[in-house]
Amino acid sequence: MYNPDEDYQVMLAKLRTICQNKNITQYALAKATGMSTSSLSCLMRGETKPYIYTVLTICDALDVTIADLLEKQASEYGEDFEDLIGSYQCLSPEKKRMLKVYMDMLLQYNGELWCELRNQHS
Repeated sequence: MYNPDEDYQVMLAKLRTICQNKNITQYALAKATGMSTSSLSCLMRGETKPYIYTVLTICDALDVTIADLLEKQASEYGEDFEDLIGSYQCLSPEKKRMLKVYMDMLLQYNGELWCELRNQHS
């Protein structure tokens, strides 16, 4: 059976991790979102449940999507994956676009390009 409280705790843990990775204090996040520090503190401790607009505002301030918070826990994929996700979340939007292009190139690469280039220079 679905347990929204469990997913909420996972989301809060991800928010805390993102803030730590980006070196954003609760005070700075409160200022960026227009929330009071006490409201944000209660939310981050799980004492209050936010409206969806509040979550979206926090996501905007952290430059993440709500989907980033609701996806399967990175730790279920392993430590390397968790490190990659943490690094990705710290990238600027431009660097995220560049990484997407590079990832698309890697997915299309099947080893033939290198062989062709090597044969051309032989």
